[in-house]
Amino acid sequence: MGIVIRQSLKASVGSYIGVGIGIINQLYVSLEFLEADQLAISRLLLENSILFAAFAHLGTPFITDRFFSYFRDDKTKNNGFLGFLLAFPLIGISLFIAAYLGFEQQIKGYFAEKSAKLIPYHILVIPFTIFWIYISVLEAYCRNNARIAIPTFVREVYLKLANVLVILMFGLGWYSFDWMLYLVIGIHGLAVVILLFYIYQLGKFSLQFDFGQLKGGLFRQMLYFGLFIVMGGVGTQVVYFIDRTMLSGGKGLANAAIFIIATNIAGIIEIPRKTITQISTPLVSNSLRQNDMAHVQELYHKSSLNQLLAGGFVFLLIWTNIDGIFSILPKAEIYSQGKMVVLLLASAKLFEMATGVNGEIINYSRYFRYATYLMIVMACLAIGANSYFIPRYGINGAALATTITTLIFALSKVGMVWIFFRILPFTFSGVKAVAVLALVYGVSLLLPEWSGSLWITLLSIALRSLILTGLFAGLVLWLRVSEDVNGLAGSLWGQVRAFRQR
Repeated sequence: MGIVIRQSLKASVGSYIGVGIGIINQLYVSLEFLEADQLAISRLLLENSILFAAFAHLGTPFITDRFFSYFRDDKTKNNGFLGFLLAFPLIGISLFIAAYLGFEQQIKGYFAEKSAKLIPYHILVIPFTIFWIYISVLEAYCRNNARIAIPTFVREVYLKLANVLVILMFGLGWYSFDWMLYLVIGIHGLAVVILLFYIYQLGKFSLQFDFGQLKGGLFRQMLYFGLFIVMGGVGTQVVYFIDRTMLSGGKGLANAAIFIIATNIAGIIEIPRKTITQISTPLVSNSLRQNDMAHVQELYHKSSLNQLLAGGFVFLLIWTNIDGIFSILPKAEIYSQGKMVVLLLASAKLFEMATGVNGEIINYSRYFRYATYLMIVMACLAIGANSYFIPRYGINGAALATTITTLIFALSKVGMVWIFFRILPFTFSGVKAVAVLALVYGVSLLLPEWSGSLWITLLSIALRSLILTGLFAGLVLWLRVSEDVNGLAGSLWGQVRAFRQR
């Protein structure tokens, strides 16, 4: 797990730079220059494209993680496996375009009553989806070549920074809202080009794939695995993204915009999980293939603990400053209605993080079919819960539906890993982590909170966060909650001392 922490730390730098840019974009630039309807349209196009990409790629990123070792060979540039990875999704893309255009009238009809402004732009989902497919595929190829820093930079920094600039230029009146959306799609297309160029620079670019390597039933295994995983992937995206789509159809674009902003705030706590998972996935897959269950258990325990610590810390900083955060947003009187959404979704995300890499353990084991069955059930539950709660409670109902679904999903995965492998993610160190988080939260209740001008509010947030960060870090290191964290801190301190002695 030490390598996971070190590699994740490198990728986390880019991720948190992206978080900073994303905060500026989602919590200031977008709110300042976009009307609520425009914000909702731009985000729904993006998020629906991610949903559609989950099945249109036919599981190619997951096939890469599961079967890359069969083709790994530095001398032959991985036997041209990249060529297969670029060609295989074309089948799914063709099927997706045919289905989307075939149901175009039904799509328009769903949004006609409450979100009619979305209809003229719905066709942009198609190019958006294609670009997201290849971004995901190329990231998976880089990941399996032990390169995640640049792909993370492209996704978390380049895309977000370019998006900020596009919205700023729209706000300055340089072009229309239509052209803003076209440019947003264009920067995603450029991301694909950047990743291809990076792979070329690494010396891993080759399209000369010998399809004869797929003999002996290997292609059938890959296809079977990919199709099963893709059904689970669709279920996953439905669980995480269907709420705002159903909210826009049932309550309108303004409510969807409030929900999206609250979701973005809550989603900040997931950054550590994304980077840890990127590195853990190939390790989990490899260990399962070698039947090294001791290593799998080690990855499971430590991913649970470290994700709980990192996610819990960020959750504390957000929730203890939530009123100040909302007060400094443009159009605060509108978006502050999402406060309860932040609490519900952030709590659910934190619990899910605390259950570790259980999804990866299931997906890359021989029991991967059960993960797909579970996701189909969860997708149905998400649709049903949103259908029930949204008409009754609006944005809070959407948050409640997603929270319930996420908690059941996380507990189900824990149960499946226990049934199949007899291992659980939780350890006594996790109890110590929860105790530290509870103690720090208790201290936060005693700290004064100032409000008034922008600078007073920012100073209040900064000082409270600084005190809580110092207390949290001190307790985690003193109690030795995580040996990885203590080891990393010791390593950093050693480098500082060596630098000072030069």
